[in-house]
Amino acid sequence: MFRNLPYRLAIIVLAALAPPFAASAILCAQSVPVVGSRNVATADPPLPVPATTPCVVQLFPRENFGPRGANNRMDALPHPFSYQPPARCKGPWAKVLLVARFSVDPGHQYDRTASIWLNDVNIYFGTTEEPSPHFGPQWQIERDLTDYSSLLRSPGRGDVLINNWVDPLRASVIHASARILFYPASPEVPAPRTPDQIDPLNPANAPVNLQTGNELLARKIRFPRNTERVYLDVFPQSQFHDEFWYTCLPDQYIQETMAFAMKRGYKGAPKQPRACSGGSYREVEVEIDGQPAGLAPIFPWVYTGGIDPFLWRPTPGVQTLDFIPYRLDLTPFAGLLSDGLEHSVAVRVLGAHHYFSVAAALLLYCDPKAAHTGGAVTRNTLESASLEPSITSTLRNNSPTANGNVLTRARQSYEIDGYVNTHAGRVHSSVKQNLTFVNLQKFSTVDPKTTRHITEQSGQVSTTSSSGGHSQARAFHRSLDYSLTVDVLRRSNSNHSQTHTVHLQQIYDKRIEQRQAGLAPYQASVRNTRTAADQVNFGFSAGHFTLFGNRDQTSTQTFSFTDSLGDCYRAELQASGGKVSSFTKGQGCSSKPLHWFVHPTGSPDSLGWQQKAVH
Repeated sequence: MFRNLPYRLAIIVLAALAPPFAASAILCAQSVPVVGSRNVATADPPLPVPATTPCVVQLFPRENFGPRGANNRMDALPHPFSYQPPARCKGPWAKVLLVARFSVDPGHQYDRTASIWLNDVNIYFGTTEEPSPHFGPQWQIERDLTDYSSLLRSPGRGDVLINNWVDPLRASVIHASARILFYPASPEVPAPRTPDQIDPLNPANAPVNLQTGNELLARKIRFPRNTERVYLDVFPQSQFHDEFWYTCLPDQYIQETMAFAMKRGYKGAPKQPRACSGGSYREVEVEIDGQPAGLAPIFPWVYTGGIDPFLWRPTPGVQTLDFIPYRLDLTPFAGLLSDGLEHSVAVRVLGAHHYFSVAAALLLYCDPKAAHTGGAVTRNTLESASLEPSITSTLRNNSPTANGNVLTRARQSYEIDGYVNTHAGRVHSSVKQNLTFVNLQKFSTVDPKTTRHITEQSGQVSTTSSSGGHSQARAFHRSLDYSLTVDVLRRSNSNHSQTHTVHLQQIYDKRIEQRQAGLAPYQASVRNTRTAADQVNFGFSAGHFTLFGNRDQTSTQTFSFTDSLGDCYRAELQASGGKVSSFTKGQGCSSKPLHWFVHPTGSPDSLGWQQKAVH
């Protein structure tokens, strides 16, 4: 019936024909921020789901991540689990949702990277919340796995990874559990067409660490002979020296900022932005058989121990607990990849400087009516594009104080075209992308005991994917604007302690538009912003590093989602002194629930118009 309509428009028609309750959605149960609470709180929306009863598969019950023996303080080994598809819900599924719950014992502990894997495919990537001496936080994350349905139809082996170091100073154990909810399809809530195959680039149930910009996460893959469309989901997480990559400077300017480098703080102090080396430019490049195939931005996630741990109590930074992957459209290469030979697909992080932890997986669509598609790439201007940033500086050489700016810019614009011979004829596809990267480091000496370091980073990505021709022409446009501003005023006190006054702002702004000839476009926008301020004092007492306390801690997170179907979500969360001070939701929106198929968090949009309803 709706075979040739975009998936979203098929849903609109079904919603109009079905009884009022059939097209409604319920939100997966998730705690609402409570005024006065110290527990983890965000303004993010829970993911909408169909108003049907899901089948639940427990991936692993409560697991403890801490010492595994009397002499073992580091839990660095994977915690394995076995997976079986739900016997009572064989699919197709209207929606599939991962729900994971975490908690940390009261005490002291760093933020830790957490990831869940199934058959070498990443199904969750994020970090944990830091506890306080008298409060152990707990929280829940949700990830839409509907596009990974083909992975979940077969049994598998999984691992959960949380490398947690426990010692006399950092003694808190982390706990986690996870389950998957499968919502059966029905005439009122049809299943979308999802990728026919998921191929991981990771060689095992673990991320791969890329130490430099030349190192690759690569795998040779023999693609199905009837491959029709290809996408890549990628998670690039900054680690170790690169954790604060957005504050790093080119090596030639490190000497000029030595005064700042010498004032990074004490061992064990709050992790601070610093004048680290290697420059601030970071970006993901994808290669196919050594040929540039796409670029992706890296969102500057800040973890809950970063800059000042009090900034993140009780509200973490944007996406800190649950990273959102970036999805690249590689469809112009589909015809080339369907020749039955092995092809190398690789990911690298431009500018990586020890190091980035990376997960990536291919999402493949096949033509069910063709034994072999075939095709070619007809244009690729990314091959000749410059990937080197431009750098200018007003820092003064050999100055006893650091004053001046370092500006790093990168701009790329490219188009990749190709075609694939489907059973219905030749289909041309095109991906056009414009990326802008700007990083401005401002250094100033206020007085002999006070310095200031301001980081202003922003990025804009505009991508248009199109395919087909004539009356069936389709286009998907996506824009992403993101920014991070960190202002740190550092003062050395007479008692040898330090006082840092921090102001921070994060912005994530995503917009999409999908069009098909002769049909009204679908539009959606997501905006997630967070501002925070704090003053922290730390130093040594009796020979040990000590946090003497903080003051004037405040934060505000606002989240909004709207689309052209009338879906609307708005919420604002305010915190002060490490507690939720106010939470409002729904202002300016109607009371009706979100449609179950929308993506209000900004996660990949199920490829929009490329979906077809399954009956």
